[in-house]
Amino acid sequence: MIKQLRSMKKGQALVEYALVLALIAVVAILVIKALGTKTTSTFDNIQGQMTSQSVMNSTPTPAN
Repeated sequence: MIKQLRSMKKGQALVEYALVLALIAVVAILVIKALGTKTTSTFDNIQGQMTSQSVMNSTPTPAN
């Protein structure tokens, strides 16, 4: 009886750890997805500003 109870507790703990790990994974995926969208938007804005100011078409000047 006691061995069976210990076995059930170990199984319960394993399930709880799996649920916590799954929750952490879902949150991490959502955060990465949100940051990726924000980063893409930022680089698109920078590219648009550079294109409108003809920075991309100019030649770089050498450093002294």
